[in-house]
Parts: sequence; C-alpha cells; structure tokens
Amino acid sequence: MAPGQWAPGNRGGMLTEVLMAVAELSVIPIVEGSLRPYVRLAIEEVRKSGLACEVGAMGTTIEGGLDELLKVAGDAHRAVRAAGAGRVVTTIRIDDRDQELTIAGKLEGLR
Repeated sequence: MAPGQWAPGNRGGMLTEVLMAVAELSVIPIVEGSLRPYVRLAIEEVRKSGLACEVGAMGTTIEGGLDELLKVAGDAHRAVRAAGAGRVVTTIRIDDRDQELTIAGKLEGLR
C-alpha cells in the first residue's frame, strides 16, 4: 500500500493510515577493482523510482511507503547483479512508525 492509503490497524480493528517510512540502503558489490560503477547503477535505480532520496558516503536514505522501499532495494540489488557483480551484499534499515517520517524531519536540529 502506498502512503496515504488506509489499512487494518492494531487498534481494535480500526483502520490506520499508511504513512511514509524512511530507509537507509547500502548495496555493496563484491568485485575486483572499482566499486563506483556498480554503486552508481544502484543509485540510478533509486533515483528512477521517483522516491525522495539523499545519497551519503556509506548509503542512500530514501523515503516512501514500506512496499516502495522494499521494491527499490530489490531493484538496486538486481541492477548491480545484472551488471556483472558475482556477489552483492545489500543492507536495508527501515524506520516505520505511527507518525509521518521524512528525511528532513529526521535531520531536523542536527545540521
């Protein structure tokens, strides 16, 4: 379900709104030589998704609905494998809660 839709909640069967979550994604190709061409491919997949994202030194932060975040992580992983990386290690950390989350909101007061 996309953000803004409604889903069964855990409050006595009441419906609760599906809110935006934030994820940190890291796609690591296990290859000889430079990792950059592969990492660029992963970042391109994230950007193609249209989800808000911020590229960092150790990973990319993305905001979206849970299903969207999981899909873009899989797309980025598959793109690196398809480019010839014999092995790919992908990690994703997702912050999903009962309040709207955004990248800007998580950084508020830290910069």
